[in-house]
Amino acid sequence: MRRAILLALIILLTQPLASATDITENTDESSNGTLDGDYTVKDGATWTISGHYIIEEGTSITVEDGATMVVSGSMNASATPQLNLEGTANVLVPIGNLGESGLMRIYFAEEVLYGIDIEINGNTTENWTGTQYDWTGDMDVENITVNITTNPFQVSSISSITLSPDGVTPVSRSPEELSGTGTSIVIPDRNNAWNIDVQGTLVITGSIFGAGIVCHGTCTLNGAHMTSTGPIEVFGSISVTDSSLSGGITDEDIIVWDDAGIEWVNSVGTGGDIDNWVNILTTRTVGVKNGYIVFYGYDMGYNSIDTSPLSDNSTFSPENMGDNTIEIASNERARMVRWQDGNGVLTEESASGKLVLSTPWGDYEEDIANLPKVNHFDVDLTLPKLNFDSLIASDDENDVDMRLGVDATVSNSGNAPANFLIDCVSNGVDADVGVTVYHSIDAGETKNIAMNWASAKEGELTLECAIFVPYHFEGHEVVNSGTAESGIVTWEISESSENLVVPIAIGIVLAVMAYVGFVVYTQKKKSHAAAIEEKVSRNFDDSEVGTIE
Repeated sequence: MRRAILLALIILLTQPLASATDITENTDESSNGTLDGDYTVKDGATWTISGHYIIEEGTSITVEDGATMVVSGSMNASATPQLNLEGTANVLVPIGNLGESGLMRIYFAEEVLYGIDIEINGNTTENWTGTQYDWTGDMDVENITVNITTNPFQVSSISSITLSPDGVTPVSRSPEELSGTGTSIVIPDRNNAWNIDVQGTLVITGSIFGAGIVCHGTCTLNGAHMTSTGPIEVFGSISVTDSSLSGGITDEDIIVWDDAGIEWVNSVGTGGDIDNWVNILTTRTVGVKNGYIVFYGYDMGYNSIDTSPLSDNSTFSPENMGDNTIEIASNERARMVRWQDGNGVLTEESASGKLVLSTPWGDYEEDIANLPKVNHFDVDLTLPKLNFDSLIASDDENDVDMRLGVDATVSNSGNAPANFLIDCVSNGVDADVGVTVYHSIDAGETKNIAMNWASAKEGELTLECAIFVPYHFEGHEVVNSGTAESGIVTWEISESSENLVVPIAIGIVLAVMAYVGFVVYTQKKKSHAAAIEEKVSRNFDDSEVGTIE
């Protein structure tokens, strides 16, 4: 019983401590050991890791605002590293002249299910599948380069390589001992095994393996060796000097979000297709005045894409509907505005855009020569601004059914032309002012429009006219004063019109009498013709009928 208790205590004491630990004062971890659990470096404290520590999976470290963490030693995930292979990888295997010949066995971390090509010293094996690849050849060399072309349908990685020279004890090469273009050290599941959340300050002069680092505060890498930490996410600022980053598990070693800062000096990233760092906007929107405005983007983001026409709520999210905000980038690549590739070449997006509002007045476009590299910006369209200056009748009285000249004056103080309509009413009903046509006016122009007003009613009437504003201009002020009145005009039936009543009546009576006379005459003529026809018929019936011999 005592032995069982003793063994249990020994096992318990040898297990890493998994608990929540607050670092409240300056502390230096200078020995070797294991860290496991949740750690918080409190405001005002500095936690220094100068020793060499294994970090258990799931360990979480928080550096509060006002706190500092310094890593001058090493912090390595407990997971066994693997050598990740890109599409084309040149794996440099150190041999060290082990023998004249021997067997090299490559162990893949997972079974290769889709065929890959492996080339060594000019000999190629095509469409190879399996878990271990064997090659026999000369080992009296310093290095052997294994050129591997992977399959895009499967991520491939090497867990180790065993060298077995003839007559010599086999030796193993770990992923850390291998190198070459298109390779990087990663943890097995390619996800960060442990994490550091930096709200305060993080300084790394040592090495870290397998950590996910989010930097909201200030992060400094000076002579640091970072492996399988990509991407380090930066919301505050980061400085990378004389450091190396390898084994990014995404397409970049560092992501700089929004307006966060980065300084990269004399440092080396994973390289190849992996960018050293990229700057991505978390959101990319443009604010407009209404939902009828459409955005077109050109050469946007990492791949210089052109967008389709985008309008308010192009993402179809109910919560964004009607907010007059256009989401102009649908994915992270379209929101990348600057980046440094694996060769150290810095590139900045050179995008442009255009906003278009189509209305009955015309199409209004606003060109954006340099698309802002910010989360959100607002754009006001260049539009007309009309004013109905006056509406003057040529007289204050007029005859019914006779047209009266009316002069309308409209000015445009805006910076764009317009083709507009004028609606007129009188006494609450539509007024007859002639043919309704569009009127064209340029920016800064004052236009006189001649109209002819006619009324079928007599009395004192006022002509009221207004500039018709299409609904497409919702949210915009495109008119100052859009209406005008003519003043009172007296409409009456003229004396000349009254004097014509009697002649017109006499003419109508004479026309009726002529028509009646014509009808009577026609009927008499028809009756006389019928009588003659009847008489002829009767005489014909009374005559004798005989035969000619």
